[in-house]
Amino acid sequence: MRRIMLLLGLICGLAATGWAAAIQVTAELNPANFTADQGAFFVITVNGSSSAQPELPIADGLHFRALGQSQQTSWVNGQFSAAVSFRFAVQADKPGQYTIGPVKVRVDGTEYSTKPLRCTVSGSGGSTAVPPASGPNAAPLAEERIGFMRIQLEKDTFYAGQLMSFTIKAYFRQGNRIHIKTAPRLTNENFLLHALDNEPTQQQERMQGELFTVLTWHGSLSAVKEGTAPLAVDVAADLMVPQPRSTLPFDSPFLDDPLLDDFFGNSTRREVKFASPEKSVTARPLPMKNRPANFKGAVGTFSLAVAAAPTDGKLGEPVTLKMKITGSGNFDRVQPPELTDSTGWKVYPPADSFTGQGGKGEKTFEQAAVPVSSSLNNVPPLRFSYFDPAVGDYITLTSEPIPLRLQNVVEPAPSVQPQPEQKVPPPVKPHYIAPPFNPVPGESVQFFQPLYQQRRFQMVMAGAACCLAAGLLLDVRRKRLESNPGPARRKQAERQLARHCQAMRAAITAADQEQFRQQCLEAMRQWTGVLWDRNAAAITLADLRERLPANEPVLAVFARLEESGYAGAAMTPAEMETMLETVRQELVKLT
Repeated sequence: MRRIMLLLGLICGLAATGWAAAIQVTAELNPANFTADQGAFFVITVNGSSSAQPELPIADGLHFRALGQSQQTSWVNGQFSAAVSFRFAVQADKPGQYTIGPVKVRVDGTEYSTKPLRCTVSGSGGSTAVPPASGPNAAPLAEERIGFMRIQLEKDTFYAGQLMSFTIKAYFRQGNRIHIKTAPRLTNENFLLHALDNEPTQQQERMQGELFTVLTWHGSLSAVKEGTAPLAVDVAADLMVPQPRSTLPFDSPFLDDPLLDDFFGNSTRREVKFASPEKSVTARPLPMKNRPANFKGAVGTFSLAVAAAPTDGKLGEPVTLKMKITGSGNFDRVQPPELTDSTGWKVYPPADSFTGQGGKGEKTFEQAAVPVSSSLNNVPPLRFSYFDPAVGDYITLTSEPIPLRLQNVVEPAPSVQPQPEQKVPPPVKPHYIAPPFNPVPGESVQFFQPLYQQRRFQMVMAGAACCLAAGLLLDVRRKRLESNPGPARRKQAERQLARHCQAMRAAITAADQEQFRQQCLEAMRQWTGVLWDRNAAAITLADLRERLPANEPVLAVFARLEESGYAGAAMTPAEMETMLETVRQELVKLT
């Protein structure tokens, strides 16, 4: 007995040692060297566990801001793996040499430490130089004399579809009154904005001896096209230019108060636009090697949970599959998991919902599946594939089979009751009464009928009245349409939408993906063009994201179609069928 206990203790000790050895804590600074006005990203990664708690990094002269964390758990071929990453934005007060860490991280009660990282912070230079300030004798006002913008990416090279964090900073010189009118906007359609702070943080920073008011936004974006492209952002603002007051016959310090300019409106608005310098960014293509057949374009780190109800129903009654995909990544490309074996099932298009922000959250699918074979005894495993940029490979998540008990009930045929014989009554012979006959004829008298009593005249006048009434109604309708053309344009748009849907249906039948993509995009552009009184050909995905909620299904369809055209990604008939139903049902709900 004692030997057995010693053996068990030895096994447990080896297992614990093996598990502890599997924990790896690393730290990375990107870029390793940066300028004082740009900053960098500091990432702590814990491999071997999905839960950890790091301390806030501390370094003299450096400021850290937590941006969030991402988790990854997977069970592949019987092997479990987990990892969690913590991201921080780093900003330096001034140029110099700095050391970050070691940073302590507690994992499952054990304390680990990262290796110290050394970095060099240089002054602003090149593209980050401070533009010259304006003076009283300066040339005509230019945006760069008032302020300037900078955008900083976590990495300059990443995969197409991968979410990448960024920081936007707008610097404004002291003494200028600026009113920001719009949120920062990407100037290149090669990139897609996924998240951006609703309100920027405001602080003061000194750069090259000059004090600036700085507005900072944080967000995430992805590349929709492969290759190298310039990245830049701009923002529209109003510059409040003070107007000189008329001279007064007397002098008063009170009347020279600048606050009176605001109170009496002695300033004018001047529209200005600030833009960041273009930054070269490279989007790497997703590898073709090991790409699963069910891969639909999801990039990030995800986990899968599946439930089914009811599991003890009857043959032919629907079973609701509820699938939850949790993690971080491009959720707009996350498609529902697929059954590994759909034999004996009739599957309907799913409904989906998303909760979260900034590319992190949970996407839920609810799908009706009808068992049509009595030999079924479980719900087959569901499979979901995605590309993990941290690993550089594809990951396939597969759920466990769900036991199913079906009742094959045969309903008895309804009995037919004999109907009593109905007697048909005999036919009734008609009875005619002859009019009285007067053999003596009376006197003939000539009869005169006025014109207005004549039937022909009445028909002509009735026709003229109808034409007059129709003309008046048409004139009223014309004036109403001129004053409010919306209903007529909407009816025309509905007819065009019906024609596009018929064309999309024909394209699905013919397996013509390009024709389906063109018809679907044209349908959405024409409908939103009529709805917003815009040129349909000029409507882009950026316009839809500006006017529609983030969870609008039409956005996901538009983005998927554009990506299919850019990257040449194939669409299955089931996916095109889902898009057709989404366009048919969701477009008419837009306001």
